[in-house]
Amino acid sequence: MRIIFEDVPDDLARDIAKLVARHDTPPPATFTPEWTVTRAEHLLRDLPAVALQLIREAVLGNGWADADKLRGPDGKASLRGRSGAITKAVNRGAAAGRWPAGVDVPIQAQYDPENPSYQRTTGYVMPDDLVPVFRAAIDRITEQ
Repeated sequence: MRIIFEDVPDDLARDIAKLVARHDTPPPATFTPEWTVTRAEHLLRDLPAVALQLIREAVLGNGWADADKLRGPDGKASLRGRSGAITKAVNRGAAAGRWPAGVDVPIQAQYDPENPSYQRTTGYVMPDDLVPVFRAAIDRITEQ
């Protein structure tokens, strides 16, 4: 048997799983922390402008932010620290209890597979299922 809890706060899902479990065994459940629009909004509000731009570009590109576009018209803008700032903000949010620990960083750098010795970012990838979540979060912070 498989029971799925969707769109339920994590704490409530854990409590329900404990009720369903036998008293002498741990709950037969695994929890996969997910991004919600509210969580994404909190993350976006905690990012510096360059990291926020990276996520916006990934959303506008339907999951792809091209590094050349992020480097600017002259191609010289540095991408250093942009994804690191996102990782740090994700960790801060987990520590503050805004989302569960273990939630994935919503964007990952992609490197040129033809040039493994020099790791120059070709772009950033956001999973397809996160694009609409972060699009809605961007809309929320833009409306205000």
